[in-house]
Amino acid sequence: MPAQPRMAWLDGLRAVAVLLVLYAHVSRYVLTDVRAFTAEWLHAGPAGVMLFFLVSGYIIPASLERHGSLRRFWVGRAGRLLPLYALVSVAVVALGFFRPADPVTATVAHATMVPFLLSEPLATPVFWTLAFEMVFYLLVTSLFAVRLHRADAVTAVLLTVAAVITAPLAPQAIRTPYAALVLAAGLAAVLSGRRRVVIAGAMVLGGLALALVTAGGQPSHAWDGLLIVAVMFTGTTIHRADTGQTGWWPVAIVAPVVAAGLLTNWFAELASLDALTPRYMARSVITLVVFAGAFAVGLLTRRWRTPSWLAGLGMISYSVYLTHYVLLLVMRPLLVHDAAVIAYAGTVLIVSWITHRYVELPGQRWARRMSDVWEKPGRVPPSHASLRG
Repeated sequence: MPAQPRMAWLDGLRAVAVLLVLYAHVSRYVLTDVRAFTAEWLHAGPAGVMLFFLVSGYIIPASLERHGSLRRFWVGRAGRLLPLYALVSVAVVALGFFRPADPVTATVAHATMVPFLLSEPLATPVFWTLAFEMVFYLLVTSLFAVRLHRADAVTAVLLTVAAVITAPLAPQAIRTPYAALVLAAGLAAVLSGRRRVVIAGAMVLGGLALALVTAGGQPSHAWDGLLIVAVMFTGTTIHRADTGQTGWWPVAIVAPVVAAGLLTNWFAELASLDALTPRYMARSVITLVVFAGAFAVGLLTRRWRTPSWLAGLGMISYSVYLTHYVLLLVMRPLLVHDAAVIAYAGTVLIVSWITHRYVELPGQRWARRMSDVWEKPGRVPPSHASLRG
């Protein structure tokens, strides 16, 4: 059987994740009868984003370690995420869906990509997940700079224990101007290439990440903010075992610990809402089983050929994720019959293919060119090369 390009099984998982999120959002307006049943037993949206987080945890640190360069990593992340993120942000403002009371603060907050963890209104609700992705990147950067990047299993366990002990968090304490300045200073230091400066910057970024996830954000994730990051480090732990860097015993420890932490805090949140009923407890368990089980199935069948339509959807999943909610707002007046979901889904796929082709891919090509120019022989200080490990 000929090999598929890229890691097609991960694209397949991204497709499953984005379909779960898409269903969670569109079923508020159509397919409501289906939602009335499924919502009693499954949190489709959280299952989808948790699957995204697992995939990110699996692949992102591996990309950094493969190149051994924090410069290349951050330039690559910028080229991958920022162009479409900026386009969607501008679009929601132009369409009148986002009118912040303080445009300057809103712009600065969104430029950091962590507005959700700065208690700022979001241009579009789906941006909240990118804030946790950024926290993960900052922590990975910090660990890599001090040569502790293989401590993912320990990090996942520590985050889980901290999450259970400290929940619920009391967020909304980080202010945008200070966070933006710290982020800019930390990234500038990390990109400098001078080892001592890089380490200092990385420590600043790691501290900022922990502050954001514990003292920033919205009450909606006061119970599981730290656990989201623990889920991503679980994905990294799985990657190391899957590629032979470690045995599978760390996964056998980390996965149950993080799963137990999730259920503990989800149940505690239900109790705080006087909703700790057998049905809602079952829904929490099923949600966990769905995203963890989907990842396990993908991992176990990764050598099988992923259906081309599923892999294709996964390749444009970032575009689908960022554009689908804007299109939902635009097309909402038309979503009066269940059959309208076909027109909506078709529109999302067409727009997402266009944005992937003409926004995402050029951004990625730019990032590769910039990285190659920046790291030509003779332009990278020896101290920067010494960060490999």
